[in-house]
Amino acid sequence: MRTRTGRLLAGAAIVVALVSGCGSTPSKVDAAAVIGDDTVTLSDVQPRITAALARPDLVSTLKSQGYGPPDIGRAIVSQVVLHDLLGRAAAQQQIVVSDDEVNAAIAQAGGEQVLAQSTLDAGGVRERITDQLIATKLAEREIDRLSVTADIAVVQSRDEALTLARAIAAGGPAADRALATAATAQRNQQIRPATTPQAAATPLIGIPAGSTAAFPISSQQGWVVVRVTERRTDAPPAGPATASRLDPQTLSEAGIRLLTPVAAQAGVEVSPRYGTWDPVTLSVVPNADQAGELLPSASAG
Repeated sequence: MRTRTGRLLAGAAIVVALVSGCGSTPSKVDAAAVIGDDTVTLSDVQPRITAALARPDLVSTLKSQGYGPPDIGRAIVSQVVLHDLLGRAAAQQQIVVSDDEVNAAIAQAGGEQVLAQSTLDAGGVRERITDQLIATKLAEREIDRLSVTADIAVVQSRDEALTLARAIAAGGPAADRALATAATAQRNQQIRPATTPQAAATPLIGIPAGSTAAFPISSQQGWVVVRVTERRTDAPPAGPATASRLDPQTLSEAGIRLLTPVAAQAGVEVSPRYGTWDPVTLSVVPNADQAGELLPSASAG
């Protein structure tokens, strides 16, 4: 699936029930997703899913890759949520994408018809390309001077990961003891896309300082628990521009990773009919049993 959400169709995090809103809060009745004060209704999403399922070539291709109709639904809802988050980030950072930039990107990719036939674009080709350009600009602004210092541990199961993450997030001596008991824990690891470009595609670059996250590596490799102790965006440049060493897809993916604090600040909820929102991978996943967590420090709470 040539979309960012297609690469993340196995993540997880925050189960939501459809309940009626009141007062100034957004209504969750008939909501596919709620992002802050914005509501994406089922009537917004379902026609897009129906249209995607009516494309036999696309469905066949995705089926050959192991994806079925529920995965397509989750991918489309993920795209819709990310579109909202990218709009928020662009407004906050005064990022503007011009029509000329969109036109040039579409032409470089082979034209609108080629893109429409080969990708799953919930809001249309132009919206998707605009989102990719915003994500790319977000990454270009930050990754060269981004430096993350973190304590990292790998465990085998989700239960182990959540238990460890919650102990670490609670802080104090118990947090250090919890890390000390983790067999694979590494303390004070520095992650810099400028020196390790592949780090730009990992959730590590977007986790806010002071937060602890737990997320799966893969179904075979276990779970990662990360406590970010420092996150700087003013580290000295190191070598050639990082953006020039990344392919466009990875650069756009890095921009999506940087939306983690935007999503956490806004709050994202997804209708259970589609799955669960994962606050670390920033995608809709099948169920809460696969879900990671993003936890603020005890002092932040």
